[in-house]
Amino acid sequence: MMRKIIAALVAGTLIMLWQTASHTFLQLHASQEMYTPAQDTIMQVLSSHLKTDGQYFIPNVPPGTSMEEMEKVMETTMGKPYASILYHPVQDMSMTKNLLQGFGTYIILSFALVWLLAQFKNLTFSNALFASLAVGFISFCFHPYPGFIWYRIPSVSIELLNSLVAFGLAGAWLGWYLPKKKNA
Repeated sequence: MMRKIIAALVAGTLIMLWQTASHTFLQLHASQEMYTPAQDTIMQVLSSHLKTDGQYFIPNVPPGTSMEEMEKVMETTMGKPYASILYHPVQDMSMTKNLLQGFGTYIILSFALVWLLAQFKNLTFSNALFASLAVGFISFCFHPYPGFIWYRIPSVSIELLNSLVAFGLAGAWLGWYLPKKKNA
């Protein structure tokens, strides 16, 4: 059991280290956090019209709009600009809390991955690596990729790279550490 705990803790740490690197000094996600010199004006307009936390898609229709009316609005907005806005009326982000939540999530995820790999009758480096990469690909297909399909979120290829590198690092570690070594 201790071996599995160590395996998951190290795998979660590797995922966290990659996530940190890709979001900080490697700047792989820069296109998802772009700067505009008009930010003060934009924030002023947003804060005068949006009062609650939420994600807004503009243009949109009010809840309860008929399908026929929705189609009309969609036709009139085709070819015109649109925006997806994630708005919070107060910035109260805690870097420590966010880092701890992220790290905790990666540790739990790594425990699930270790459990999954433990189901192999004969775990090898290659099947641990490829199973981990498959989990990374599945997670990419479940979350960022549908966002790209529907809303054209930027840098979807970076999100794929992010998933594959993170789970590849975890899988390489787990493939090296977990298989039972035969006595020499």
